[in-house]
Amino acid sequence: MTALHPPLARRLDSMSAVLSAVAAYVPPNSVSKLEQAVLKGVNPTNDKALLAAVTQAIQAGLDPLGDAYCVINSPEARRGRGQTFTPDFVVEGMMAWVRRQRRSVARLVDPGAGSGRFTLAALRAFPKAEAIAAEMDPVVALILRANLAAAGFSLRAEVRVADFRDLELAPIKGTTLFLGNPPYVRHHDIGADWKAWYTKTLRHFGYEGSQLAGLHLHFFLKTLELGRPGDLGCFVTAAEWLDVKYGQALRQLLTNGLGGKDIFVVDPEVQVFGDAMVSAAITGFSHASDRTALRFAEVGSEAQLRKLTAGKPVTVEAAKAEPRWSFLVKGGRAEKPEGYIELGEMFKVSRGTVTGLNRVWVASPGAPDLPSRFLVPAITDSTDITQAKAGVIENAKELRRLVCLPRNLQELGRAERTAVERFLAWARSLGAHETYIAKHRNPWWSLSAKAAAPIVMTYMGRRPPAFALNQAGAQLINVAHGLYPLRDFNESQLSRVVAWLNENVQQSDGRVYAGGLTKFEPGEAMRILVPGELAL
Repeated sequence: MTALHPPLARRLDSMSAVLSAVAAYVPPNSVSKLEQAVLKGVNPTNDKALLAAVTQAIQAGLDPLGDAYCVINSPEARRGRGQTFTPDFVVEGMMAWVRRQRRSVARLVDPGAGSGRFTLAALRAFPKAEAIAAEMDPVVALILRANLAAAGFSLRAEVRVADFRDLELAPIKGTTLFLGNPPYVRHHDIGADWKAWYTKTLRHFGYEGSQLAGLHLHFFLKTLELGRPGDLGCFVTAAEWLDVKYGQALRQLLTNGLGGKDIFVVDPEVQVFGDAMVSAAITGFSHASDRTALRFAEVGSEAQLRKLTAGKPVTVEAAKAEPRWSFLVKGGRAEKPEGYIELGEMFKVSRGTVTGLNRVWVASPGAPDLPSRFLVPAITDSTDITQAKAGVIENAKELRRLVCLPRNLQELGRAERTAVERFLAWARSLGAHETYIAKHRNPWWSLSAKAAAPIVMTYMGRRPPAFALNQAGAQLINVAHGLYPLRDFNESQLSRVVAWLNENVQQSDGRVYAGGLTKFEPGEAMRILVPGELAL
């Protein structure tokens, strides 16, 4: 659904052409003020052949206007707005799951409707249902309205140009189906007011949550707030919530009031989000449903996605007890082999320092000079580890420098303070004081140096992680993790640990994303199983 048929591609090759086609379907006086502003000065096309082709494609289940929007607007531009349009094989599979629930759907709610792919599919599947489609972007909302008009569904659907979290629903008789692809927006781009709403609403339902949660978790929570017992839901999202700490709130909701039923985790090789490097999970649920188990399944192909066959049942109690649900997808946590322990019994694994803006805080030739005592040797690139000879980083002179300034500048002598203030003025000119991280540091320039980690490891790549002995005593930024011993180890013992980890840790021990990208969060690294003899 993301590749336009060539004749349409040639005629819908700009946003002006797309809006001109949209205006032929959507009367300006029937839309919101935001949409009216978009259509101001846009003349409806009089190309009857083009409109006939667009209408025919939409009625056949295609999305030529949405596809044109995706071609014209780059993935990078859409990513900032959380816009990832759903391919047809995912829509088809999620509708297959909905139909298997054997419910008569009276109302559809599409929380991040986009061009209406889920909305139209559900209206076709349930001829008596009505729809409420929430879409914040007025341009995309207009494409949605045009699709509804061409399909003959305008009278059965209400488009709300609004944030789904602001949505209110009137009570109805019958089942409401919440269906769609919530926008993928990371917590950095979510305002403080909405983060406060998230934690407050979670507490209302008796749960605690992290403000690091992405927007898709907000949408699950809003669905719980809006839904009534017996309602249905099916969302496709990034899969990271299965394991990460901030996903715990959603895991709790699914084992309680949100009524999780089926979790489908898609193999990273299957591109659900073709323009975003994340793995996908499809979650089916039914509010307050009386069930004793959730079902987990791996999906390895587009053909399987179109069917979404139910997976293996896991009791609700077992799901509540398991902090990492990816193990449940694979049939449960593997038994610890005899003689093995978790790496976390030997080391605490911590992320490197998050600078907020590496081009400022990692010293470079273009920056104002600073006294050498404020420039600390640091591991600033994963290649510092992957290219370390024999797994040892020993020469600090070969490393770049991390800028570590004192918290209190009043204590500096005149010459040092002048140099530091010159540097900070330069840093401000690059916006270093306005990053999310800087705003949460006090003062904003203070990157506190930590004790050097004796062992360092890469945590993201298309290969197993690399480990190295940090003989240089280098600091570490967030390109890697540091391993801090929980007991006394001599250098010989640390070298044995590094050698074993480099030879034995596999990509499958971490979390695999789309395109084969593997990530090890600190908790995942600490769960790596190692021979107990390494601790001796």
